[in-house]
Amino acid sequence: MYLKVALASVLFFPVAATQVAEDPLVTFTRREIATTQSYHPSAGYVPDRETAIAIAVAIFKPVYGEAEVNSSKPWHVGLKDGVWTVVGTIHGSGDGGTPVVQLDKKTGAVRFLGHTQ
Repeated sequence: MYLKVALASVLFFPVAATQVAEDPLVTFTRREIATTQSYHPSAGYVPDRETAIAIAVAIFKPVYGEAEVNSSKPWHVGLKDGVWTVVGTIHGSGDGGTPVVQLDKKTGAVRFLGHTQ
């Protein structure tokens, strides 16, 4: 039994030790918003093509890297059935592909994230 407890503490202590103390303002705000109605813009959280591009770029950079994102400009954007599709431009011979994302206009949720071939 002692061995199990010792092993568990060795395995799980580093996880507990790496937790960062939360900002008191964040803690306070979480309590406040628990009883407050969320704001929902009438045009949706992604109301236009510029917002769709800005969100897409923010999503693409940590996944595909800044160089890939910059090389995929200009962005092609379309809205169909309440879903924005943002896809980059393939330059050169057409080898490789480009990032693509679909965003829900109303909620801002990511419906699809991928890379064309």
